[in-house]
Amino acid sequence: MLRRNRSFLLLWAGQAVSLVGSQVTVVAVPLVAALQLGAGAVEVGVVAACGRLPYLVFGLPAGVWVDRLPRRVVAGVCAVGQAVSLAVVPVAAGLGALSVGLLAAVAAVAGVFAVFGDIAGLALVPMVVPAGQLTRAQGVVEVGQATAQVAGPALGGWLVGAVTAAGAVAADAVSFLVAALTLLGVRVVERPRAGAGVWTGVRAVFGHQGLRRVTLCTATHVFWFNAFTVVVLLHLVSVVGLSAARAGVTLSVGAVGGLVGALVAARLGERWGRRRTMVAAVLTTGAAQALVAVDGLVIGAVAVMWFALQVYNVHQVPVRYEATPAALHGRVNATIRTAVWGTAPAGALVGGLLGDVVGTRTTLVLSGLGAAAACLWLVRARVG
Repeated sequence: MLRRNRSFLLLWAGQAVSLVGSQVTVVAVPLVAALQLGAGAVEVGVVAACGRLPYLVFGLPAGVWVDRLPRRVVAGVCAVGQAVSLAVVPVAAGLGALSVGLLAAVAAVAGVFAVFGDIAGLALVPMVVPAGQLTRAQGVVEVGQATAQVAGPALGGWLVGAVTAAGAVAADAVSFLVAALTLLGVRVVERPRAGAGVWTGVRAVFGHQGLRRVTLCTATHVFWFNAFTVVVLLHLVSVVGLSAARAGVTLSVGAVGGLVGALVAARLGERWGRRRTMVAAVLTTGAAQALVAVDGLVIGAVAVMWFALQVYNVHQVPVRYEATPAALHGRVNATIRTAVWGTAPAGALVGGLLGDVVGTRTTLVLSGLGAAAACLWLVRARVG
């Protein structure tokens, strides 16, 4: 039973706390750039792109190192590294030295630690959870992510108003220290692994028909989702006229849908089948992204978007564990993260450019249409 699996519960709790902090930063960083530093959509997009660029640059070699080193130690060191790098923002703000360039640099450094930590954390899950419980375990992980998406934006909006946007980033730094502490109690048997190269993971992912198509679907969606995230806060604050606190609460209330999606995803897959469930989820996510552009539908659209996205995630992650041996999970996760999040910087830049050229409302619609089209990769995917 998962609820009796102490190592999994500690791993999950640490990830959930750090995710809440990260959602605070999702709100705080664009507002630091826009409100405190006077940045426009393009500059906000550049900052977001810098945070995702390390996945493209370091993703593949990170998988090799994660498979060769103790994964728990890697995850813990990277959590501390993210905490320290994020702490630079409030310190620089207090000294009057904060700039868009420094914000981008912090995002890049924190992103490097995130690459290694994220891959190590993913690879730890099948080490502490029996194979037959992985889909259920992923559902629990997604519940934590959904909870973070509910609590994080509201907390971030409140902190921006209470202690400034830069101060809110400090809360994220603390959350990563908490995550590092929980990892001390995770018990895993770390066995030496063969030193196969980077391309072993690439072949494992792209040589498997189902895993290849799921990866390309996720990468396409992430591209357009990052275009969406760059402009959504600017749209709510600048166009709709919400305060930072109300914008955060709006996104939090809508994110309740993700919590529901994570709770029911496994049952939906059992009823409809994995592939059909994933296709429907991607289509629904894209449609809901586009509907965020309609002022009266923002909360409902965000709720449906997160519901469908969490349903998709619960089913797409176990595909990699079922299709590849445990010894390759680090490299497989790294390959997928590189392919998927490698599109994120470009998506963020495209979102920022479109926001300036055609406006935030049109950009939201275009991002939704692009995200929905990602389901075409799954039409003939063999995913069980």
